[in-house]
Amino acid sequence: MITQIIKYGLKYFQIATSLFVLVAFCGSCQKQKDWLNEKSDKTQAVPSTLTDYQSLLNNSFTMNYYAPGIGELGSDGHYVSEDAWSVASDPKGINAYTWSHNLPYKIIIDWNQTYSRVFNANLVLDGLSNIYPTNAMDQTTWNNIKGQALFHRADAFFDLAQVWAPPYVETSASKDLSIPLRLNADITIPSVRSTVQQTYDQIISDLRAAADLLPDNNSYRSRPSKTAAFSLLARTFLSIEKYDSALKYADEALQLNSDLLDYNTLDPTLGYIGLMNKEVVFHISLYTGDMSDFLTFNCLIDTTLYNSYDANDLRKTLFFIQNGDGTILFQGNYNNNNTDLFCGLATDELFLIRAECFARAGKTTEAMNDLNTLLQTRWVSGTFIPFTATDSDDALAQVLAERKKELLLRGIRWSDLRRLNHQTNFATTIVRNVGGNSYTLEPNNFRYTFPLPDDVIQLSGMPQNPGW
Repeated sequence: MITQIIKYGLKYFQIATSLFVLVAFCGSCQKQKDWLNEKSDKTQAVPSTLTDYQSLLNNSFTMNYYAPGIGELGSDGHYVSEDAWSVASDPKGINAYTWSHNLPYKIIIDWNQTYSRVFNANLVLDGLSNIYPTNAMDQTTWNNIKGQALFHRADAFFDLAQVWAPPYVETSASKDLSIPLRLNADITIPSVRSTVQQTYDQIISDLRAAADLLPDNNSYRSRPSKTAAFSLLARTFLSIEKYDSALKYADEALQLNSDLLDYNTLDPTLGYIGLMNKEVVFHISLYTGDMSDFLTFNCLIDTTLYNSYDANDLRKTLFFIQNGDGTILFQGNYNNNNTDLFCGLATDELFLIRAECFARAGKTTEAMNDLNTLLQTRWVSGTFIPFTATDSDDALAQVLAERKKELLLRGIRWSDLRRLNHQTNFATTIVRNVGGNSYTLEPNNFRYTFPLPDDVIQLSGMPQNPGW
């Protein structure tokens, strides 16, 4: 039965992926059908029970993989060699790495598969509206499934917004165009772009509702929990520079789970940190499939960043491999390989969020306490000397430096660059010198928002992002 359910779900994920951009043409001119209740043949299973809907959410291929990797590709701290660049063939990767639109930008899996995740969540939410639990056990299960679906939809919207919506600016958020907010599974409803404000309002609303429905923690870290909802709320508020709220939710998440790995207990010969380790709050991986030449096999670490790690900092040996030619490879993945890069939620990020927010609130002691709580688990035993700060500005600078080092290749840096560019003292200019050309990305440039895929624009008629 579960196999049938997953096959049924995948069938409609494919339909949603290929058709949601087409409905702009047909949504207003055809009578809507109750298509979810139709079967093309008698062997297909139609989801209708709580078990069915949990099975759909258990489909890790859709729900825990394919988070957009384009932003990470455009970030700093890493590069590709000239040899790798000379044989690069993926148009999306070449465009993203150079912040350009010179090659065709179609069939973007990061976009399509993330909207498949949205569709899956909506399919579950629509179905649950027709189920009325008759006992306490079923009600608890119903609540849990709904909370999971709301979390997944919010997480997908957040990931999409970091790449294809402009950075949040309070004075223009109610006017700036963002992503399409698909809020039910009816593919006949045309897709239109929401505003940035509407996008974050929806993400926050979904996550707050999810937090009220989910258990505190989950033994399956591929499933959302209350801790995960609070963690994503903290990440979301941080991205829109609402630091008081980010602090609130980071603290609430850490009250439920503050476990940290002692890096002294890890085996440096494994070549990764470890799948579902105790720091992981929610597991999901970046999509690196057609960008593997950029983000995995040929991703080299900037030597300045590498040299910023202290000799007694275990991350220097656990995160990196030095090649014979002096180049440096990354291996600090929170997966059991370095091809599927972890970009989920974890307690180390929560300590850094809370530390940053404390520093921004002028609470220097609290900020440094959180930073030192994290870093003492990363240093060789007996060598760590607690960091100190002269004032809150100094504390903030130290926290942000460690944030870049701790969360390297975790799918977070692009969002950080976008928000930190609003502050002159933390703004970053990125330069790529490759293939005989120099490419520069200045702070607050329009290219910090990627163009919507060409095929989406062509089929839906939605307006393109400014500048592209």
